[in-house]
Amino acid sequence: MISLFRLFSFFLLIGSANATDDLLPPEKAFQAYMVQIDDHTLEVRFKVAPGYYLYRDRISFKANPQLTPDFPIGAEKNDPSFGKVHVYKYDTAVRLKSTAPVPLDMAISAKFQGCAEVGVCYPPQTQQLKIGDEPKDALEQLFGKNNTPVAIGPSGADVFFSGGFLTTLGIFFLAGLGLALTSCMYPLIPIVSGIVLGNGQQGKMRALGLTFTYVQGLALSYTLIGIAAAATGTLLVVTLQQPFVIAIFSMFFVFMALAMFGLFDLQLSGGIQSKMNQWANLLPGGQFTSVFAMGALSALIVGPCIVPPLAAALAYLGQTGDLLLGGSALYMLALGLGLPLLAIGVFGGSVLPKLSGKFMQGIRIVFGVLLLVMAVWVARPLWEKTSETTGPQFAAISSVAELDRSIANANGQIVVLDFYADWCIACKEFERDTLSDPEIQATLSKMVLLRADVTQNNPADQALLKRFKLFGPPAILFTGNQGQFLNERVIGYQDPAAFKATLNRVKKEAQ
Repeated sequence: MISLFRLFSFFLLIGSANATDDLLPPEKAFQAYMVQIDDHTLEVRFKVAPGYYLYRDRISFKANPQLTPDFPIGAEKNDPSFGKVHVYKYDTAVRLKSTAPVPLDMAISAKFQGCAEVGVCYPPQTQQLKIGDEPKDALEQLFGKNNTPVAIGPSGADVFFSGGFLTTLGIFFLAGLGLALTSCMYPLIPIVSGIVLGNGQQGKMRALGLTFTYVQGLALSYTLIGIAAAATGTLLVVTLQQPFVIAIFSMFFVFMALAMFGLFDLQLSGGIQSKMNQWANLLPGGQFTSVFAMGALSALIVGPCIVPPLAAALAYLGQTGDLLLGGSALYMLALGLGLPLLAIGVFGGSVLPKLSGKFMQGIRIVFGVLLLVMAVWVARPLWEKTSETTGPQFAAISSVAELDRSIANANGQIVVLDFYADWCIACKEFERDTLSDPEIQATLSKMVLLRADVTQNNPADQALLKRFKLFGPPAILFTGNQGQFLNERVIGYQDPAAFKATLNRVKKEAQ
């Protein structure tokens, strides 16, 4: 029985090894087509081969006129570098909405990236799509004759009613209400009293309507800010991977925390505030249009006071990349900030709570502490890198010519050629879990270590990958004592035990 089990295990290992050598080229692993749904809607359909997956947040589109994508949720995957991410493991479709009619000759540029389940990540792919270019047989095979796409999960509109979404909105509303308890809202009170109510007497219902309109103008400004932050989410995530940017962001939050602690004040200069008041006096009070406009302008008045917590909120929203969440969250923040103004507009300043200076200072301290926590959270990757066990040091090579020279200068030592990229999750897992093993490090210390960083996926990177018939990292190749490349190679992720066995086979084959 034990012999049968070992034989079965052997065949499983052989099958697994063959699978890593039989990776599909990217154009076969991921196929994209575009169809027109109606005059204002396009649909990009992705065919994902079994054993492969696409990253939802690595899919983007460029088109003229501008199109708004509606991404399915996808399956959740735990990413060691970026936390929880969503991937598409099966065929999926992304709806693209246009405010203008879509021309029949519409063409878009689709950019996407995916990986194989064995641990190999493909470089980002860019494909030009046109309406009607999809092969009919491929389309029917992918979606059936009724052209109904495979459902992955609820769309962005469905997320609107999910518990996590509503919880986030509630938190932002409470944060806005907390900011209203500080002195940030005080510059708005004269505006509410003068512009909103006007010179004449207003009934309470009309006063409520005018004040609500004013708050909506204020909220609109913050909604647009939230959408802008979410729209640049991918750029923010990539930028925050750079150590110097991480340090700058962390120090920025510390600086803002000190402002909340009262070490200095962030406010508009007296000249700008005077100019704002002049604009306010030019707007006729008691009219809905002018009240809404002044509400939007008031974001500039209150803005400097709430910059510290607002910056933290924008950093969070930027990393979500969710336009709906970004706009809705900042809208709720503005509603929380404007809630006391509604009471003031209806009942006057007498309804203001008689808050002591100590209480208001306490609110500021709470926000200051939260900003310090944000600074620590942003800086976390810096000390994680320094606290990790120092791995083997690889010499960088960036071209085929450099590789050949390095192998020629190896003096009979085994050469280890590691293909790596910053966007390769399995590469980071390999470095963190496998290359940090002391026994593996001791073995590698007797070899020449080279690394081809193909993050940029430029022509030189592509030439290196093409030479060894690789589609992407991670991959580790070995040379023998005479400089010849061995049959033994690593494609995808290997845990420490498997990689130790690989190194033992390499040493035997290299002799």
